[in-house]
Amino acid sequence: MQEWIRRQGSRAWRAQWPVYCEFMFFAFLDLLYETIRALIAPDTSAIRSAVTNAHNVLRVEAALGLGMEAWSQRATGAIAGGRFVTTWYYTLAYTPLFIGFFVAMWLLRRANYAFVRNWFWMAHGIALVVFWAYPLAPPRLAKAGLIDTTKHALTLGGALDWFQHLRNEYAAMPSLHIGQSFLYALTLYWLCAGWGLWRNVWWILPVWMAWVTMSTANHYLLDGVGGVVAILTALAIVNWISAADIPRPWQATTPAERTDTLGTVRQRAGGSA
Repeated sequence: MQEWIRRQGSRAWRAQWPVYCEFMFFAFLDLLYETIRALIAPDTSAIRSAVTNAHNVLRVEAALGLGMEAWSQRATGAIAGGRFVTTWYYTLAYTPLFIGFFVAMWLLRRANYAFVRNWFWMAHGIALVVFWAYPLAPPRLAKAGLIDTTKHALTLGGALDWFQHLRNEYAAMPSLHIGQSFLYALTLYWLCAGWGLWRNVWWILPVWMAWVTMSTANHYLLDGVGGVVAILTALAIVNWISAADIPRPWQATTPAERTDTLGTVRQRAGGSA
């Protein structure tokens, strides 16, 4: 039984199974993430602490000259169609982005898929710890004088408004909207090495998402910084615990060796690895 569990764990970590298994695994992890995030939401007495943390973040940004949230909202509102585009991008883009990204990875860069998927979910695990330890009210709930531009879109069903009361709305730090966009951009930057300077176009994704989240009063700039830190921390962890033959997106996709578990190299005939 122990050997069977070990092998199944290795298959899951390496995504060495049919696509329907990967779909179910992804759905399970997403449901688990959303459930835990809701369970660790601050109770009524702790919401005041989340608002206090928000004001502390605003003070730090002001001291560093990084307080861009109000300015980005005003600038967006001054552009014809700016509020419409940012509102609906924030409301609709999150889920289609990660679905499209991982479908493309599975179909086009299968060798790198498992590493990137594990990196993605490791970052979510790190984020859950921070959500629990440091509840943070987003700008729209912090009484910071900013308008919640997504509220009307949600009532129209753009992001399933009926589901909002089941979510943790005090989990602004780190911003996985920005963090995930950074993960996509960094992965695509590595995979598109043949594009030359044109591969830098992918950095538009996190920059644009940072603007969108601030202009819609859903995140602070420092939330985005936190999201990038979570992604880089997860990258370091997954790179450290993954076996050498699991191709990293910055490496060649041909595995040098076969392995059975995360760090144990299968013994070769006639000797040990």
